[in-house]
Amino acid sequence: MELKEKIAFYKVCFDSMQAGILVFNNERDIVLANIPISLIFEYSSEELRKFKACKLFKNCGVLKNFIIHSDKQKYKTLVELIGVKKSGQEFPVEVSFGKIEYEGKPYFKLLLTDISLRKKREKKIKSLNYQLEEEVKLRNIELEQVIEKLKKSLSKEKELNFLKTKFIALASHEFKTPLSAILSSTELMAKYADLNNFKKRNEHLNKIKSMINHLNNMLDDLLTLENIESGEINLNITKFNLNDLIRDIYKNSKPLLKKNQQLTFNNNDDKEIYHDYKIITIILTNLLYNAIKYTNEDGSIKVEIKSNKKNIYFTIEDNGIGIPINEQNLIFARFFRAKNALYYPGTGIGLNIVKGYIQNLNGAISFESTENKGTIFKVQLPKLNTYEQESITN
Repeated sequence: MELKEKIAFYKVCFDSMQAGILVFNNERDIVLANIPISLIFEYSSEELRKFKACKLFKNCGVLKNFIIHSDKQKYKTLVELIGVKKSGQEFPVEVSFGKIEYEGKPYFKLLLTDISLRKKREKKIKSLNYQLEEEVKLRNIELEQVIEKLKKSLSKEKELNFLKTKFIALASHEFKTPLSAILSSTELMAKYADLNNFKKRNEHLNKIKSMINHLNNMLDDLLTLENIESGEINLNITKFNLNDLIRDIYKNSKPLLKKNQQLTFNNNDDKEIYHDYKIITIILTNLLYNAIKYTNEDGSIKVEIKSNKKNIYFTIEDNGIGIPINEQNLIFARFFRAKNALYYPGTGIGLNIVKGYIQNLNGAISFESTENKGTIFKVQLPKLNTYEQESITN
């Protein structure tokens, strides 16, 4: 085969390669470039021979460094560079470096591949991976929220089971005592009826009425507790005088006073107000009955009522057994009873009901207490004017 034919054969081989081949000298002048290089960079063969190899790359320093340090390890592996087309468009390329000698002169070759499609695929895969990771994170968050809800639900269920058990124990005792008293009084009434002792019979009849009222109040408390828990409190706003309310409370609490107990009311507000008469009665009655119950004979209970244009203030003070300081943070908890109150009758739901009503009325309650010295409860309730009364009713 003649040399001319050999050159033509080698050129066909040179140009038919899929990878671009670029050969340049020490001055970075392009010596050889196959057709794929022309296609990749969008230059003709004649144009490529007119400028240096650096023109094809964004960073010419890599080629300069390769010429000086061609034996370095990093040039023995594939390197990613940014190529620059004739139009100025930048695109990623993958380059394999090599060095050859011809007639005693060094030349440098690059095997170059356009990796734009591969990079797009990698970017898409990366984007999909990121989306997948974000989706997994979101699902993990949702899963954690579900787990947290399940934990709370389980905790709530355990709490409810505990409260049910505690209530059954308390209710059994609290219902059993008045029922036993009713049964005993009924038997004695029959005995005194035979003896025509009307005075004793009437005493036991009043006692039965009192016990029935006590049972009825406990049932009302349970229904109230359920309504507060479910948020189903319907206000019945009416116009009334605080003196009438105090008169009723005093009348109903008087039979409960222990021997020589002193109960005093101090009311500085005799004006008519708009409010829920029953709820205010429940709040004051619960606090007052607790004060009477936990105050010994010869003790004193003071109730003070005052108001301004916006609020009504109630203060109930006693010199009873007080609340232990380490239990004061639990005093409004449902069914809670302080250790020094366990020998007194009660279900431990009164203060929970009081706080529930006060919160529903956008009021506030606080207390100060010292064990064996007494307790002061303070209640603040907002007044309602005619406009508010009508809006609530409607």
